[in-house]
Amino acid sequence: MQLRILGSGTAAGETGRNCSGYLIDERFLFDCGPGIWSALYSKSRPAIPINHLFLSHFHVDHFADLIPMLWTRWLFALKSPQPIMNIYGPAGLKDWFKELTSVHREWVKDLDIALHELKQGRKEVDNYLVKTLPTIHIENSICYRITDQHGKSLFYSGDTTWNDNLAILARSCDLAIIEAAVLPEDQIEVHLTPQQAAQVAARAKVKTLVLTHIYPQVWPAGPSKIAAAYFDGEIIEAEDNMVIDI
Repeated sequence: MQLRILGSGTAAGETGRNCSGYLIDERFLFDCGPGIWSALYSKSRPAIPINHLFLSHFHVDHFADLIPMLWTRWLFALKSPQPIMNIYGPAGLKDWFKELTSVHREWVKDLDIALHELKQGRKEVDNYLVKTLPTIHIENSICYRITDQHGKSLFYSGDTTWNDNLAILARSCDLAIIEAAVLPEDQIEVHLTPQQAAQVAARAKVKTLVLTHIYPQVWPAGPSKIAAAYFDGEIIEAEDNMVIDI
């Protein structure tokens, strides 16, 4: 299994960082915030035909490039048939997608899109096993675990505050991508701190922790240094274009 970090930034708009986007095995995309479209279709690499997109929740910094991605797919379809585009997300996905695409009218209807609403459970996707559990961020938000044919597993928290489902779903994962957005003094109750991200990783006994979605005010404090006091496994601070083999 391979992780390519297309975007590790936040809605604060840090220079040089795209918003959330994580590509697994060049096939499965988790979230697609601003900047992910250009990362997928840049001149420096071939276009990646994403047929499986997993959304953690419906905040714009996690989905803004969905429409550009679909538009590019529509343009591809003018030259050759495209396979079904599968979009997975929390409860309410279908209504949300209908509203999001309503202003774009007919061209979206030309695309073959399957919408899958997930809450708690498991789903086989192209010989990978995807599991989901609800998180505490907005009314409908979920975390993901994906396992390949060789038993390698990856956990993605999405945006969330502390809750037991994180450690439950991340249990014994090879790699966990966990947000570490804020410091305790920021008093933002819908995000994790680096300390909490590390505590989730320690409780779940994951092998490698990737800290991501870190707001600018957290960097001077040293997020990995904070996390290392609570988790003794490998800790990586996410960067755009980083590739990690699992």
